[in-house]
Amino acid sequence: MGVDLMIRKKLRQCKCLTLKLLRLKDNSHSIALGFTVGLLINFVPSFGIGPFISTAIAKVFKGNSFAGLVGGVSLIWAFPFFFYLNLVVGYLFYPIDVIDPSIDYSSEAVDVGLQLGKAFFIGMFINLPIFGIITYFIMNSIVRKYRETMLTYVHKKWNL
Repeated sequence: MGVDLMIRKKLRQCKCLTLKLLRLKDNSHSIALGFTVGLLINFVPSFGIGPFISTAIAKVFKGNSFAGLVGGVSLIWAFPFFFYLNLVVGYLFYPIDVIDPSIDYSSEAVDVGLQLGKAFFIGMFINLPIFGIITYFIMNSIVRKYRETMLTYVHKKWNL
């Protein structure tokens, strides 16, 4: 019973944020830009202050700050996946030398850590523009073309 209640509560919160996002009195570009910039913060380690950064950075890029907040919290749970994706993509462009763990190589362990950091940042700087462009165009299209339809659907048909 407790898990079902918790899931329903999260779905209600999601519905509420979706309704607020779709009801924003702003143009589709500003909403899509804010949402995209907020979502991209999940690719960067933010140490728990991602929603605040999402709101502020959306304002800096002249996007809607509330859309930035929604974008930042919408996929906050997927940060481990994005972290791993950054490493995988970075590894494709900057392969990491693996050392033999049975031998004590303390200085080489630091080198491997630095290589992992370089691979992560390379992957992050590749993933940010790719996912940003894709997310912006999808979100802008959805808000521009289907805002009223989605608002009606979420408000009337999404029963919780």
